[in-house]
Amino acid sequence: MESRDDGRAAMRAIGVAAIALIGLAFSLLPVTERLDAALLDLEWRLLRQFHSRPAPEDIVIVGVDEASVRAIPEPPGLWHASLGRALTRLAAARPRAIGFALPLPERSYDGVKAGVDRALFEGLATAVETTPFVASLSIDARTRGARNIHLPFLALLGESRLGIDLTARDVDGVARRFSLLVPTEDGGFPTIEGRLCRAMKRQCSDGLIHYSLGRPFTYVPLKNLLAMSDERLLEGLFRDRIVLVGEALAYTDRIDVPVNYAGWEGEPRNSPGIVVHAQTLRTALAGVAPQDASRPAIVLLLTLAALVFLVREPRMAALAAALMAVGAIVAAVLMLRGGLFMPASAAIFTALLALGARLVVARRARKAP
Repeated sequence: MESRDDGRAAMRAIGVAAIALIGLAFSLLPVTERLDAALLDLEWRLLRQFHSRPAPEDIVIVGVDEASVRAIPEPPGLWHASLGRALTRLAAARPRAIGFALPLPERSYDGVKAGVDRALFEGLATAVETTPFVASLSIDARTRGARNIHLPFLALLGESRLGIDLTARDVDGVARRFSLLVPTEDGGFPTIEGRLCRAMKRQCSDGLIHYSLGRPFTYVPLKNLLAMSDERLLEGLFRDRIVLVGEALAYTDRIDVPVNYAGWEGEPRNSPGIVVHAQTLRTALAGVAPQDASRPAIVLLLTLAALVFLVREPRMAALAAALMAVGAIVAAVLMLRGGLFMPASAAIFTALLALGARLVVARRARKAP
């Protein structure tokens, strides 16, 4: 009798181990990555709704929107004078830093309209001399190389004031993670956020974008900035704040996000790229980027889910599996709130697999003579 009990105990242990291993294999499948991404988005929305984390309102977005495009008489390629004037006004307000995420000209346009190069150059020079300034270095999707910048502008900025304008996206196209350094043949080149962190002498680290951090961003259309002449109004908006200048159009440079921090747009599931840059920078500066859970922690969670197999009575096993699935999601939300992303879909799958195995064993036991 004792030998039979030992054998059954060994079989139960083997069953738990086998279920946990199947769950681990499931966690490595592409479908699991998509399921975990969808659950992560849900977790961010829950935290945003019920437990948002406060953050300083120290980032302001100056956006090129449809109204600004209509208000400026020149075509966007010849906005040199308008952009130069905007940068001069921003610099006069003494912001903490400026991130310029609009493409700089690749060549001279003085042949089209005399003096436009100088107008933009003077605005850039004023900003560079006044505050930490970072401009975007765009990557050509076809050649995967950096786009050219007209040499006088490049000489003024130098490498130390350029950051790569790239946003990391998961397999489903949603921006959830960020890197402050893009790998290159020479080692790596900072992104806009990474360069701004360096310019402000702040220690920042990579991780997940925190989508329940802070309130929607203060937004100023470019046309409004160009119309401002009151120095007190300019200082009230921009002094000692980080200003990010970029596109805020409805149909271009849009990025899918779990939560849209472009408060002026409502709640679409995509966001202007400059807003994603702003939330990334806010996360990096606050030092609260959640990190991915370690593999041993995931294996431990899968093993706990596999223990459902040890519950002999089918109804109790079903209850245990349901509690495990709900508990995995609740635990994932709490851990995300604490700064750790724990994937939950594989644990839910493992609990359901353990329940199915238990039901099969129970059915065979009833049929046995």
